Amino acid sequence: MLWVDYMVKAALHSRGSAEHWFRYLRKYIDKCGTVFTTVDIDKLRSREELTMFQRISLKAAFTEGSHTRKHIIDLNEHGKHDMLSAVRAKIKEAKV
Repeated sequence: MLWVDYMVKAALHSRGSAEHWFRYLRKYIDKCGTVFTTVDIDKLRSREELTMFQRISLKAAFTEGSHTRKHIIDLNEHGKHDMLSAVRAKIKEAKV
């Protein structure tokens, strides 16, 4: 299955949930960049199955320096989640 076909299925599956859509995108975006060309991204953006939000966020996700790209990269960082879990545990201990 081609990447474009997979992402079309992901787009259909994640309709109505931006966070779900971003989780699909984060599989292909990290701090080092992506392995996809602008041609691949343009092919995906031209598919009718994607909503306008998905098309716009897809372009932003693959644009260096955009807020959407930063958000997706932050989703990949587990350290923030671990730190938040530690803070929650301390609050829970303080309440007991």
